[in-house]
Amino acid sequence: MVKLFFTIVASFIFFLTSFIQLSLSETTVGLEAFRINPKSEIEITSQSMIFNSKTNVTEFFTDVIVKYGQLKLSAQSLTVSQSKTINSYSHLKLFANGPVTINNQKNLIRGDQATFLEENQEFTINGNVSLLQENNTIFGDRLVLNLKDGIAKISGSVRTTIAPAGKSIK
Repeated sequence: MVKLFFTIVASFIFFLTSFIQLSLSETTVGLEAFRINPKSEIEITSQSMIFNSKTNVTEFFTDVIVKYGQLKLSAQSLTVSQSKTINSYSHLKLFANGPVTINNQKNLIRGDQATFLEENQEFTINGNVSLLQENNTIFGDRLVLNLKDGIAKISGSVRTTIAPAGKSIK
């Protein structure tokens, strides 16, 4: 029994020191599985869409799915805008309204809204944020996920739930 207790405590300390750098208002988590080649195609599907050629804004509605590399984003609506220079388009921006789910094969992020800025290769997820990584969950108000380095920063009222070794959180 004592050995089991020390194993659980050691696992807890290992998780905190290996995956999370704690501060009063922000937690940093390594999500290398979310790294994406910025040259990957972005595929968007939905039940309907509206394109405004004057503003270069496209709106997608109902059962929206965005695939970008191994990343998959699901939302109820999505607004896509792109800056237009003289000869081409640049600076793609995505604004998703939720509930929003972003996942790959190993991690799951949920929130109320998400913004993606292609120029920075960064997702910002706001409102009721949760990150499920293996059997551990981190909750917060805002998560910023950098797709270049796979680092996520969670801020606000950060709370972590850690499952004992070999058990999953329901």
